[in-house]
Amino acid sequence: MAVEQAVSEVREVSQVEAVPEPQKAGLMSKLGGLKIPIIILVVVLLAVGTALVVTKAVGGGSKEKEASEKKAKKEVVIGKFITLDAFTVNLAGGQNYLQTVIALELDSKNVELETEVKERKPQINDAVLTILSAKSIDAIADNEGREKLKEEIKKSVDSLLGYGKIERVYFTTFIMQ
Repeated sequence: MAVEQAVSEVREVSQVEAVPEPQKAGLMSKLGGLKIPIIILVVVLLAVGTALVVTKAVGGGSKEKEASEKKAKKEVVIGKFITLDAFTVNLAGGQNYLQTVIALELDSKNVELETEVKERKPQINDAVLTILSAKSIDAIADNEGREKLKEEIKKSVDSLLGYGKIERVYFTTFIMQ
């Protein structure tokens, strides 16, 4: 009787544990042939997603870099240069003189302005000569004074021009004594 009771208990335990097995087996049998392709599909999707994120992060940065480089190239556009005659002038005060050569930078696309500057060169030289001879050696001895002088020359030359404005003034030679 003890043996029969033990066998019946084992059957009950195996039946209790056996109930979930058919459910598991049913799910596995439903996915049986699809289990490996589903795992492969999930892995491929994760790989593609990761690749897109990495490409976007790396590619997005390079696109921004290219845009900033293009912008920088646009800002560094060099215009057309016209060099004025050499100037040797007595500075205000009579004891010192200045010898300088000045170049004007023009918008390279403005052909009318270039022609006008060439035609008005005597007027531009006179305006620059008047400005230079009115300066004392102390007024133009340092960089700040020279920058103010460039700005004054630019304003004076711009006032003579009708087809545009000059971009910058450069001293290619600047000797004071």
